Amino acid sequence: MQKTLVFDFDGTIVNSIDAAVQMYNELAQEHNYKKITSRDFSALSKMSIVKKCDFLLVPKLKIPFLYHEAKKKFKHFFSNVNAFEDMKEVISILKSENYNLNIISSNSEDTIKEVLKRNEIDEFNSIHSSKNLFGKHLTINAFIKKNNLKKEDVIYIGDEQRDITACKKSGVSIIAVTWGYDSKELLENNKPDYLANTPKELISIIHKVNSNIRDL
Repeated sequence: MQKTLVFDFDGTIVNSIDAAVQMYNELAQEHNYKKITSRDFSALSKMSIVKKCDFLLVPKLKIPFLYHEAKKKFKHFFSNVNAFEDMKEVISILKSENYNLNIISSNSEDTIKEVLKRNEIDEFNSIHSSKNLFGKHLTINAFIKKNNLKKEDVIYIGDEQRDITACKKSGVSIIAVTWGYDSKELLENNKPDYLANTPKELISIIHKVNSNIRDL
């Protein structure tokens, strides 16, 4: 039975888009890049990371530097970040069904813990911060090895194209969610194992996956 669930954080559990806009615009002002508004996210959500860089006039070679700088800044913009509607309830239900709940995110562990505490979410067994923007698969692999898990017993839940890429590299199943940073169209084009349009739909998908495994 599929018992280990690994959640992304930003755009999956919490709605941090406004915080991300504020943080990015501070970086953009410091480095003379194009600033954005929340409305720009509609266009950006349909783009790959490379195309996002072109749109924002950010040199691709600067991505690793900007990622680490953004990671340090991000926590200062999180005072009003809240969980998506129904997500707290969904997490509570999954915990009551004895799923092993974990987080692997590009955000910092301290920021994640602070936001979870403020949103009164305490069901997660572990939180892991990915060290670089494109290295989430390495964090997933390390998590699986450390906990002596089988890849087929892990489902990742995330909202971005790079989450799908990371899971394919790691050989774990992914449920892509459509309420986060990347558009439904972009997610579908990258062929996740499952697609959820609402937080509550996660429960039925996870139950279906478990049912299929029992029938094998």
